[in-house]
Amino acid sequence: MKKIMFTLLSVLLLAACSSKEQTGLKEALTVKLQDDQDLKDYKLDPKEVAACVEKAISDGLPGIPGDPRRPQYYEAYAKFVSVNSPGDAEAAVQQYKDLFGGIKQAHEAANTITDHIMTCMGTAIEQHGGEREK
Repeated sequence: MKKIMFTLLSVLLLAACSSKEQTGLKEALTVKLQDDQDLKDYKLDPKEVAACVEKAISDGLPGIPGDPRRPQYYEAYAKFVSVNSPGDAEAAVQQYKDLFGGIKQAHEAANTITDHIMTCMGTAIEQHGGEREK
């Protein structure tokens, strides 16, 4: 019984840690998406799309929630989302190249954000389009 309680407590603590790690990324995504014209045109909630993107990124991270590397990954993705110029983007890639295993992998990680945004926007459009037809 004690082992079951310990396991349950451990899972709950890991989930709580994971939630804190993701907050900065969600905030960065929400800020970025608030001014997106496509979201405005389709009347999509930036928070909803940001949550979808954050989940897609989280699902692709190595390790499990609570892994000591995960906060670094969330920090890196938040930085990638927050860049304002090609120079800033390159500096962010350079900063996190070791975390991702090299320059190429860091560029790929940064580029996946756009892929996730497009996928999540498409999903949100489909969901809201179906609701409008009812």
